Parts: sequence; structure tokens; C-alpha cells
Amino acid sequence: MDALAVTGFDIEKSEPLYVQGFRPRKVGLFVGSGGETVGVWMNPISPDSTGVRVATQKSIAGIVGQKNWTAEVLEQMKKEISE
Repeated sequence: MDALAVTGFDIEKSEPLYVQGFRPRKVGLFVGSGGETVGVWMNPISPDSTGVRVATQKSIAGIVGQKNWTAEVLEQMKKEISE
């Protein structure tokens, strides 16, 4: 959840093995950004490891100004784990 918050997402769902965030829309001069939804699925592999899958979903409205946040969210998760 922290990785989503740091990258600018509002948490919409928080379940034991799934977290979902929505990035608020921003209006720009030509194309607004934001509106993306990121899902994080966790899968326990062993007592000391967990598999993680992160996926970005873009909305139809504003898709031109939206981006894929998967790599940024994963990178932030790695930073938080190593701290």
C-alpha cells in the first residue's frame, strides 16, 4: 500500500492478497494525466517469500496522457523492502 501511495495512487481496495489503487486525474493544457488503476496481487510461495504481480490498467478517457506505472510501483516496493 505504501508503494502505491508514494507513486501517487489512492487506495481503493485492500484485501489480504490484493491491493488496488487509482491515480487521480489531472487536467493539462492538451491531455490530462491520471486515471490509471494499478492492481497488486500477492501469492505466498513459502514462509519467507511472496510472489508479486503488478498490472496497470488505463481508462478509455485520457488514455493518451496515461502511462504504465507497473515498473515504478515495483521499484518502490523493492526500495521499501530493502529499508
